[in-house]
Amino acid sequence: MFSFFKRPIKPYDTGYVPVGSGHELFYQQVGNPNGEVVLSFHGGPGSSAKTKHASHYDLKKYRIILFDQRGCGFSKYTDAFADNTTMETIHDGMKILDHLKIKGKITVAGASFGSGVAILFAETYPERVKQIIVNSVFLMRSADSMWTSRDCRIFYPDLMDEMRSIAKSDHIVPFFHKMAFSEKYKDIQLAQKYYGSFERELGSLNPFFKDQALTDASVQSLRIYLHYEKNLFFLKQNQIIDNIDKIKSIPTLIVHNRLDFVCPVYMAYDLHKALPKSHLVIVPDKGHASPLLFKVLDAEIKKL
Repeated sequence: MFSFFKRPIKPYDTGYVPVGSGHELFYQQVGNPNGEVVLSFHGGPGSSAKTKHASHYDLKKYRIILFDQRGCGFSKYTDAFADNTTMETIHDGMKILDHLKIKGKITVAGASFGSGVAILFAETYPERVKQIIVNSVFLMRSADSMWTSRDCRIFYPDLMDEMRSIAKSDHIVPFFHKMAFSEKYKDIQLAQKYYGSFERELGSLNPFFKDQALTDASVQSLRIYLHYEKNLFFLKQNQIIDNIDKIKSIPTLIVHNRLDFVCPVYMAYDLHKALPKSHLVIVPDKGHASPLLFKVLDAEIKKL
């Protein structure tokens, strides 16, 4: 079976960093301990960091730091949602660098939601960032999040109507948020079947909602995602682009599939147009992630 990633990668160091509000974040370090530092932000929100994400880099050249964000993966917490916001995630990245005694400029990287977080990290700490590497870009504007909760009906009117019928409202996010946080198994199962699987169906030519087995991890991931989406990712409207001047001098690599139905390519193009020192590669492929996208990303990183 084909794998997007090349080989299993073992971290040379793992640990936990307390970041406040009852959270302890799990981190992993991969590659060369003396190499150029890459701080990687995973997607989601609600997903987790995986060492295979480091496979795009020359592990002899780079020291890649991966970590599970608040409430995610192997990170520990007393309350998963306490102070769990995008800006706290950005500051957590700096706390991990401080914990590891890393000084000087680094590369920040991320995919999907993680791409927006990486850009926000650079805007918050521009003096610490020498380059940015992002793919499958998500800019977290309200119009961007409305793509999956409303505007994708251009291509999937049947799926959107089905979810609206269940929610009995055009405003599906608050409804599925309520279901996901219910104490009733049937409510959580409903949220998982519909909103939990919807993103994976975008781009499919034969989409349909599937019953899914509930696990602690899948429910937690869905709840974190809806926690962020319901709250507009805890950002000001257009916050990333409004603060883009802070990073206009930072070289930025942007790679995005032409037919990405989860994060449409206009987001990558908007970011590219706002950054004079960016290099945008639009990959002639479909999907939010694909073998060709990763192949192109690998080749572009080698050029840096």
